[in-house]
Amino acid sequence: MPGWPTQASFQYEQTHNVPRDNVTLHVIRRMTLHTGTHIDTPLHFLSHGQSVEQFPIDAFTGSGVVLDLSPKQPGESISVADIEPFHDQIQPRDVVMLYTGWDARVGFTPEYLFEYPYLEEDTATYLVSRNIKALGVDTLSVGGWDEQVPGHGPTAPIGSNRATHRRLLAAQIILIETLCNLGQVLDGAATRRAYFIFAPLKIQGAEGGPCRALSLLNRYEET
Repeated sequence: MPGWPTQASFQYEQTHNVPRDNVTLHVIRRMTLHTGTHIDTPLHFLSHGQSVEQFPIDAFTGSGVVLDLSPKQPGESISVADIEPFHDQIQPRDVVMLYTGWDARVGFTPEYLFEYPYLEEDTATYLVSRNIKALGVDTLSVGGWDEQVPGHGPTAPIGSNRATHRRLLAAQIILIETLCNLGQVLDGAATRRAYFIFAPLKIQGAEGGPCRALSLLNRYEET
């Protein structure tokens, strides 16, 4: 399960199985709270930010819209100009989901780990001005890879990942990262509205957490 390249890799194992032990059990040996599909709360980048349990459960649900940004190329930033054409589709307190198609590239490859499309800080500021409730991406992070590891240098400007996160989280916008199947929600359209659920594990003092994100098309269309 690929994650942020400088964080510990996910590890789990089966310790018991029914034929031998009369019960099946698995143990998670190691993972960060930002493994797989997960949310970020303000505490992730703000020292006095709110943690998971300080938000009501309805902070992790809401109606919103998926925007098709699949033409974005590897390592290309998502600018205000990319979002502005969808101005009329973004409503106050929307959950905004950005579809780039990067979930189809999942793997331990330079392209997936380091060269995904990412938000510019100005784009984060624009979305804050639209008073959105949450922002989801199908990449490892809303911000670009701006670190250095032996196999790959920065793709985004140094410091930009932190700046983009801080801008959004300071506005109490919940972030959902490493989403998948947003293309199925769009079903060939450039935008589509749905109702979203992205509730994390409720761990006291946690700055984020794994979640199973769901889109409910019928619920939105019936209301």
